[in-house]
Amino acid sequence: MDVTTLRFGVRARLTDVVRRCKPHRVIVGIAALLTICLTPALPLAGAAQPQSNVCRFYENPLTQEFIAQLRDYDVLEAQEQLVSSCISFAASGYGLEVAGRSPFARQAPTDFVVLRMFYCGVGSSSEAVGGSVCHGAEAAMQKYEKNNATRRIKAVRVNKEYKKLQLLGLDEQRQQGHKLQTVGSKRAVNEPARELVGVRKDSALLVDTLGARELWDRGFKGQGVKVGIFDTGLSSKLTNVKERINWTHEPKNTDSVGHGTFVAGVISGTDEKCPGIAPEAELFVFRMFTGEQLSFTSWYLDAFNYALFKGIHVLNLSTGGPDFQDMPLVEKVQELAANGIILVSAVGNDGPHYGLLSNPADQAEVIGVGGVTKDNEIAEFSSRGMTTWELPFGSGRVKPDIVTLAKDVPGSDALGGCKVLSGTSASSPIVSASIALLASMIPAEERWSLINPASMKQILLESADRLEARRDSEHVVRNHIFEQGSGVLNISKASKVIESLWTRHQAVQSVTQSGKELRSVLKPSSFPDRIDTTDCPRMWPYCSQPLYHSALPLMVNLTIMNPASVVGTIKKPPQWISETNGEHLTVSTSSPFAIWPYVGSIGVFIEVKEKAAAFEGIAKGELRFEVENANQVDELLIPVTIKIVPTPPASKRILWDQFHNIPYPSAFVPRDNLENQHDLMDVGGDHPHTNYHQLWNFLTSEGFYVDILPFEYSCLDLGKYGVVMIVDPEEEFFRDEIVALQAAIKYSNVSLIVFADWYDNRMLDSLELFDTSTLSKWHAITGGANIPAINKLLHDFHIAFGDGVVYSSSVSLLNSGNDSSFPYWSGSYLTNFPVGGYLGYIDAADQSARTLNRSEHTLTDVPVLGLYEVPSIYGGRIAVFGDSSCLDSSVHPAAKFRHCFGMLRSILRFTNDAVLPSSISPQDDSASTGLQRLELEFVADKSRLHPLVDLQDENIWQLRARHTEFAKHSKVLQASEGKSIHRSFCKFYTKERRTMTSSATSSAELYMVLSNKSGRQNLGTYLRTASAFGTTQVLVVGSERFGTHGAHRAQKYVDVVHVYDFVEAREYLKAKGCTIFALSKQSQGSYAAHATPYEGTSAFVIDNEFPGLSEEQRAICDHFIHVPFHGEQTEASSALALDTTVVTAITLHHFTAFAQFPVRAIEATSTQGKFVLDAYPTFDPTQNQRGEEKAAMREAKRANADDGLSEGGGLGSMFE
Repeated sequence: MDVTTLRFGVRARLTDVVRRCKPHRVIVGIAALLTICLTPALPLAGAAQPQSNVCRFYENPLTQEFIAQLRDYDVLEAQEQLVSSCISFAASGYGLEVAGRSPFARQAPTDFVVLRMFYCGVGSSSEAVGGSVCHGAEAAMQKYEKNNATRRIKAVRVNKEYKKLQLLGLDEQRQQGHKLQTVGSKRAVNEPARELVGVRKDSALLVDTLGARELWDRGFKGQGVKVGIFDTGLSSKLTNVKERINWTHEPKNTDSVGHGTFVAGVISGTDEKCPGIAPEAELFVFRMFTGEQLSFTSWYLDAFNYALFKGIHVLNLSTGGPDFQDMPLVEKVQELAANGIILVSAVGNDGPHYGLLSNPADQAEVIGVGGVTKDNEIAEFSSRGMTTWELPFGSGRVKPDIVTLAKDVPGSDALGGCKVLSGTSASSPIVSASIALLASMIPAEERWSLINPASMKQILLESADRLEARRDSEHVVRNHIFEQGSGVLNISKASKVIESLWTRHQAVQSVTQSGKELRSVLKPSSFPDRIDTTDCPRMWPYCSQPLYHSALPLMVNLTIMNPASVVGTIKKPPQWISETNGEHLTVSTSSPFAIWPYVGSIGVFIEVKEKAAAFEGIAKGELRFEVENANQVDELLIPVTIKIVPTPPASKRILWDQFHNIPYPSAFVPRDNLENQHDLMDVGGDHPHTNYHQLWNFLTSEGFYVDILPFEYSCLDLGKYGVVMIVDPEEEFFRDEIVALQAAIKYSNVSLIVFADWYDNRMLDSLELFDTSTLSKWHAITGGANIPAINKLLHDFHIAFGDGVVYSSSVSLLNSGNDSSFPYWSGSYLTNFPVGGYLGYIDAADQSARTLNRSEHTLTDVPVLGLYEVPSIYGGRIAVFGDSSCLDSSVHPAAKFRHCFGMLRSILRFTNDAVLPSSISPQDDSASTGLQRLELEFVADKSRLHPLVDLQDENIWQLRARHTEFAKHSKVLQASEGKSIHRSFCKFYTKERRTMTSSATSSAELYMVLSNKSGRQNLGTYLRTASAFGTTQVLVVGSERFGTHGAHRAQKYVDVVHVYDFVEAREYLKAKGCTIFALSKQSQGSYAAHATPYEGTSAFVIDNEFPGLSEEQRAICDHFIHVPFHGEQTEASSALALDTTVVTAITLHHFTAFAQFPVRAIEATSTQGKFVLDAYPTFDPTQNQRGEEKAAMREAKRANADDGLSEGGGLGSMFE
């Protein structure tokens, strides 16, 4: 086949690559050091003397590799030449070469090249792991990506490793599982010496239990369906295996692990003792893991491309990992779905803990499979939602999608015969095989016009058997949607849905033959299919508490399946159809312009109106969406049922701080329990609906109403809450939110509860982790909690924690009678506390000494709990505790959560109701609780404890070399960038939210992007236009010096931001939440100015320097806009065109009309009048305050006659 005729992906195409440079296979230089350091765990190429030539693939030693993602497909040789010819470096100590690939990679077009870094023998090879070398290499490659002129290289990212944890069988069974024992059978040589799980002669086979045999009897066995398996390979001799492809660097194409053989057997096994579910499906077995269970992203990308090339229909992934930011893998999964491949993936075996879903199972376009036992109970080991992609700003999506048998599943053994395996890796092939079985029910010639990733997900979800949800002891909810998804797989019911679909399709075909227009029988749907807070406990956590006026919006992320087209659009704003009491609700949504590929997400925000502040009852209505596909518009209705109660008093309201968490995988934040040295990553999300789910259930059962804060404190009225609760924060605090919180505590009767965690600079300096999911040495960016930031927050109250870690196996403080003792796993201790407060003490081991010095040191009377009442008439109360582990379900073993909820109950009575613990009184200051009242301010004895007083200094980060690394992951530091006014997250909820009554959003902002690369000195007119339309900011790209002729002093009142290139401009605008439009003179592929579907904050790229947009400008844009022109063509012009300034004004007029900007007044000036520059649109109080500050700055500038700017065509001064 001529590969140049192939097309992969919805937007990908093969191109004839033009090569302008002489190709080089090996590139040597310091800038060849890419993103992440070499590691001693994986030897350098050639060990002592690295090879500078490309090795044969199977002899290639494992070393650090990177993936250059390209925008188009081509044969591998052409792509390698393109990449090697366009990357050149100066000679230095390190080199980069095009790495070898599996021979199979040359049989299909590819869209990436693997680059391998090696050491060139200059100096010590250990230098390769130096942090400074790594950061310099990263900066060099980032610069190259931005400046490469061809724009053919989309990105360069690390080739990540997937090792061991990715095979989602249970740990004890990953090697061979349990043998199915029959009379006279012998135990395998390497089988564990333990009792085996047998199968009785009268046991029902899996195919009978699932109902698959019913379809077999009707002739449906998966025939004609190509099923791909990404696993450890294949050893058994299955008759219907079409191809066995080895993508690893090991030459033998065998399964030495047994996992892949088992999975293949579940799908299409031929042993009568453990027959596969779809025995006639065509298997393509991809060996992705070595005998050591090692794999890489590049192997997956090669295999994905090959699956596209071979036309695979269903792809089973009984593998996965926690890193959902492995973008090459995430994007390739989306591309496969866009090409109609149905991906099925195991959600993982990290249950019963929440929020630990595996990728790619957590992606919307993938069918994520969880597990149940034979008794239809959710398997304890099965991972469960919610997804954590959306944190801290949003609410996670529901996963898994469906569950099926995961305990003692029979399948093929690599050594022959059958065995049983437990884990979600056994559940995933059950669903994959069932899909093949169901797809074979539709005739081959029509099959793939009806079956695609969205339609098959709809079929499975619609037919699943719902498990009954219930509440268990210890504040645990079972079988809710985040555990079971839509329910248990039911093949029999799914087959009836397939039959109904086929019958309706035939009916439509008959009508079409009569001359009527063809309409697809495939319709969009939502999962969950409704929002119902009265359906409890199934709809946990949404149903955990009613909604009321002034609460933060109830956020629900809906997964939208659109099987009619790979790309569907929601052009019109959704409509809220009010039913019983529905007029009390304000409903808004956030959604992308396009639903792609086949599947997308829509965020729904529900609030109670002020007029219903005293209402109690049930409000109902429907959300109506119109999804536009190629040849039809479909209606999607989502029922909404909300329980409303009157606004509760502040004493019953808790504000949970989610904003100040930094979640994995963006950074290495160590676990709160340092006793577990084998699992140091804090990966649970630290959210009330993930690892704090039992705490959430406790608080709501106690009658509290909990709002989850997704932005900084200064964004809302803290006075509405009785207490702000900060648990295990890793993030910094903005200065203005520190001021806001302190003022609320001092003057608004707001209280504060802080559950901190360990921090020790000495331990952080020595603590590093080789993360097998990102193939890099990670250094902890902070401790279990960011104690320096907490101390800064509490500084005005004379409260501080220390620099050290203490541990106790049993603690009992403020015991209300319901708690047994609980552990103080790895916590901090108090070094400062104000006079009049109460301190609680424990005896603890010095964990810092144990870890660093291997010495045992016991400390007595260590202060870990403090209660303090602010001495003012409207002062609140403060409670601090040095460890959060007693609130965190994930830190404790399953079913053995030793929590401190009784202590928390006493603390809440103190903070919210001003009730001291009963054992504390002026006459009895140190009763059984161990709390003592302070007559003098407490300051720790520095000879006993190492206080953190030096880390309260303003220059705290200068004391820590990890500041640079921390800043990469801190949204607070990135938003501040050393400026007194930081970029606010307050408007996050309303960015691109569309209300039910209007498509306009008064919070939309306007940005303009102007070019100043050629120095044509024509920015003045555009600055005046920007001032007229209330532009938020003007980005000037190129030189930072520009002329202002024609501006009529508008430059004094417009916020100008300078960036050096358009790539940087895009990054800046995307951080602002902008959709980027370019003003084009071409009508093809662009929107008409009057019909552009604006959704919110937008930026407009203007071709002010040259006729037409440059390639650099076009590359950063999401959409294009043209102004239709119907005038007469003059002899002097070869095409119809309008002046760019006119096009700009017309376009901005339409946008500001959409955004409901107020009409601006005109004031008389010497320049024939201009718009009043201070009449900005109205925003919320925070935005109004900022607008007033800007207006004051402008007034001050007006008073300054000598501003250094010339209106006579000269260059203006540099803009800051």
